[in-house]
Amino acid sequence: MHFIRITAMAEFRRTMRPCRFFASPMSFVKIPIATAAFFVGAGALTCTAADSNSPAKTWKVTAAAGIKEAFDSNVFLQSETERADHSSFVTSLLPQFGFSWNPDPVFGLALNYNPEVHFFHSEPSEDFQLHRTTLKLAGHHETTSYEITGSMVNIEGSSTSPIWLGPGGAPATGAPVVRDRRDAAIYRQSLRVTLNFGEWFARPTLTGYQHDFQTEHHTHSGYQNSADRREFTAGADLGRNLPRQTALWAGYRFGQQDQDQLLQFPEHYDSTFHRVLFGIDGRPANWLKFNIALGPEFRHFEDSVASGFGPRNKVNFYVDSSASVTFPKSDTFTISLKRFEQPGSSGRGTYQDFTGELSWRHRFDDRWTMGAGGRAYNTEFRRPIKRNDWVLSANALINCAITRHASAEISYTFEDGLTLNEGMSSREYTRHLIALGFSYSFL
Repeated sequence: MHFIRITAMAEFRRTMRPCRFFASPMSFVKIPIATAAFFVGAGALTCTAADSNSPAKTWKVTAAAGIKEAFDSNVFLQSETERADHSSFVTSLLPQFGFSWNPDPVFGLALNYNPEVHFFHSEPSEDFQLHRTTLKLAGHHETTSYEITGSMVNIEGSSTSPIWLGPGGAPATGAPVVRDRRDAAIYRQSLRVTLNFGEWFARPTLTGYQHDFQTEHHTHSGYQNSADRREFTAGADLGRNLPRQTALWAGYRFGQQDQDQLLQFPEHYDSTFHRVLFGIDGRPANWLKFNIALGPEFRHFEDSVASGFGPRNKVNFYVDSSASVTFPKSDTFTISLKRFEQPGSSGRGTYQDFTGELSWRHRFDDRWTMGAGGRAYNTEFRRPIKRNDWVLSANALINCAITRHASAEISYTFEDGLTLNEGMSSREYTRHLIALGFSYSFL
């Protein structure tokens, strides 16, 4: 079934464009009314299901509403071009809907829909809507368990990309924040089966990823074109369960990445890879949880790469790890590291993607929580492209649980974009984000 889903979705994305949910100005009036009506009905439905003694207890409907007002000091991430330091207040509407059904341990279903509507009051060209849908099927029987997940993100914004005319082109790391306000569709799928044999286990896995950039292509100087990209992986892990809820494992993945050809340029960066993984997962104590996976990756690029690329066989170091520590009970520290390679969204290139994040949360009591954190994001392109950029950010927040259903949060983020390439000054910028949000959940 998973293979059929991937094939059908690939055919769909080649032949269809998602419908536009906000085709007329009146849609913005209708959406809040419909959303409010759904929240009331969903809240009532949830309460009814919880109080009933009927088999309806096997399913649950949830809903939540959120609104956020933010000030963005640098909407286009520019510090020296004509778009430098364009600021705007941003209003975001953030409803959430969920449905779960668990009639039997062998089968469970969870469906979530999380739309977003964003209004940039001083820069209306950046208004966009996002529709995120996630489906999860999971179950277990005796010594076997499975999990199938699929997600679709449909972004409806401008159909044209920005034009970057400063030295160095697009801002640091290619400005994914600006890119992801524009028309696109993103699909992800995964399948994981766990087979237990006493203290040992085997875990076959499949994953799929497709990124369909739907903005127009142009040949204007500085225009940021985009090229679709895809990834498929298949493999398995073999591990052993250790004491104290810990597992040690080793695995292998075969993968393939594809990048569409951009305009008339011949370069595109298709590749296959063999990834060897070593991992340890566990929660050996109430205050400690970790998931660590890392290992070498042996990648081969096809003949379609640029002439200055160098040897087509490359060796990478893959990392996907996280850990959290709660000590004492009121303080939680979380760290995550990710490193992988993928084709560039603007086409004609491939890069190493690295993200490191550190966060801290302190809970004063049942109502008040304070937090802080930092993030380092790096994209380093392979030759012949000269782009090695960083985006460093720090954030702080205060959250108040007003009631069991309602909460409010104020946050601040400072962001600094920089490049390690000389003479590329327009890639560098600073940005301040201040946000105040309110959410209400129907339980």
